[in-house]
Amino acid sequence: MYILNTTFHVHKSIDSDFVKWVRDEYIPSAIKTRKLTQAGFAQLMLEVQEDCSSYAVSLKSVRLEDAVDWHDNSGAELRRELYKRFGEKVVFFTTCMEELPLG
Repeated sequence: MYILNTTFHVHKSIDSDFVKWVRDEYIPSAIKTRKLTQAGFAQLMLEVQEDCSSYAVSLKSVRLEDAVDWHDNSGAELRRELYKRFGEKVVFFTTCMEELPLG
């Protein structure tokens, strides 16, 4: 299983609007493509910057090719939407990982 994990740092002035956008648009849009099979959404408990909240969205895929394709195409479109809507009040980075067995 492959994981695309995107960490967002969000200015507190748009915090609730951002959370709503992730829940209502970002995650449903990602899952709708069927390239990604599971989603997780979490708030980071470490404060990165005084006036910001931080969140992580984890999206899983069975195939690395599907994860990369989503990131480079559908995900890129969502990130453009994010920038249009929130501008520089949100910054983010994405990490692609392979899930490893525990034993």
